[in-house]
Amino acid sequence: MTCASMTTLSVPLPAPVPRVVSKKVGSRNAKPSRHKSICASASTSTDSPVLDAIRTRAATGSLPGASPFPLLSNPKTYSHVSPGVCDTCANDVEQRKAWVVLLLGQLPSHRANAERTLAHVGAEALGSDFNDRYLQWEKEYEAYLEKISDDATLVKTDQGATLLDMVDEKERLLRKNGLDDLFAGMKAQENEVASALFPILADEIDSIWQPAVGSLQLSSGCGDASDEKNKKINAIQTVLECCLAGNLFDAGAAAAVQGMSKSDDSDECASSLDASQLAETFAEARRRVRRDGDRGWRFDSFDAVSTRITSNPWKRVVIFCDNAGADVMGMTLLARTLAGLGGKGTKVVLASNEWAALNDVTDTETKQFLKAVTEGEEDCGTSGSIFNVGDALLGAQVNGGQVNAVSSGQMSTLLDLNRTGGALNEWVAEETKQVPAGEDWLLVFDGMGRSLESNWNVDAYVKTGVNTFNLAMVKSEINAKRLKAEVYDCVVKLGEGK
Repeated sequence: MTCASMTTLSVPLPAPVPRVVSKKVGSRNAKPSRHKSICASASTSTDSPVLDAIRTRAATGSLPGASPFPLLSNPKTYSHVSPGVCDTCANDVEQRKAWVVLLLGQLPSHRANAERTLAHVGAEALGSDFNDRYLQWEKEYEAYLEKISDDATLVKTDQGATLLDMVDEKERLLRKNGLDDLFAGMKAQENEVASALFPILADEIDSIWQPAVGSLQLSSGCGDASDEKNKKINAIQTVLECCLAGNLFDAGAAAAVQGMSKSDDSDECASSLDASQLAETFAEARRRVRRDGDRGWRFDSFDAVSTRITSNPWKRVVIFCDNAGADVMGMTLLARTLAGLGGKGTKVVLASNEWAALNDVTDTETKQFLKAVTEGEEDCGTSGSIFNVGDALLGAQVNGGQVNAVSSGQMSTLLDLNRTGGALNEWVAEETKQVPAGEDWLLVFDGMGRSLESNWNVDAYVKTGVNTFNLAMVKSEINAKRLKAEVYDCVVKLGEGK
């Protein structure tokens, strides 16, 4: 693992100009590209015209080889749309403008992360015109957002730009300007932080409950059955709190990295993370999301999850990952625990984007993270080293085929199950030959983009008995308002296909 450079640009990008959506942004003559056409074959769904329009238009953002997810009950009726998001964008100008405001508000963060990526990767690799290309992208994306904000005429045909259109166009324009992974620096730094935290958290979870040593089968435990059950419940609660805390810790990870002391020695082992200090920071995040036994989380299916993992654990699990860093760390801990609870024969797959989208983890990065935490790092002989020995349990699970990573075939911060990639679909199709689609399957939707802003009611679209699990933190006012929740409320919502 290479420690990221935290130096700033010698010539920083100019400060962003405050934006007001009602005023002109960018050039009036700018003609940003939009999706060229609607798919030739229209949906035969009986749903509203707006959902039909969204489904067909979304297909234009598919990567080659994409097709509907095998566990959908009827792909023609499935929609990634969460009520109050893409549907309202398509037929309500004011709602669309509200999402535009949110996206424009992210530009200062994008600019800062462009600087971090340039510092991490280097101008030699990215090109001397990196700054210019970034500024050109920002100009083009602002022009696009201005256009769709004023595009009231399209509402009559339910063709107004949806949130999926907006994030798809963002990624298209980034690649048009040669900015394939704008958040590469941020992700590398936060994955390094997560690598330092992982063994500490894994040890904590194992101190509560773990499978029998040297076996992938469930431990019978030395105590009585009720004691074993309580240990499993406490372990899964700890894991879920780590997953939720990852969302809070995400924004603070860079600061934690910057606060670490670095040696001038060029040897890779000379630079080390203070894992204990980072654990304290993460512990504070966990306190913020800890489940109150009396009230529970805002959306709370924990009792149902506890019942399931202590009686009939899932045998096949697909986890749709969100961000790099603390998020993918949480999902890896979840995969490790669910594989242990399911016992021998259980399989869990971490499904991540094929291409970069904001700070979402990619399949390549997920595989690198698994490799890092299972193989460990060279012992530098200091208490501050990242970690010295790889995680034995996860390593056994990976080597035994219980935990794996595969590309979801996506390139968006949202998740459209009608355009998942061939690798994931082939894995699911093969596994359903051994474990038929039904109650032994669990689909985990991690983060706001995949479980709140899309797929909020995904259980209505999957095959009978298949369980769905929305796991996220509400991190924006616009989502809090539509969900009648508060910012930082937690979502732990289990569903079942009917």
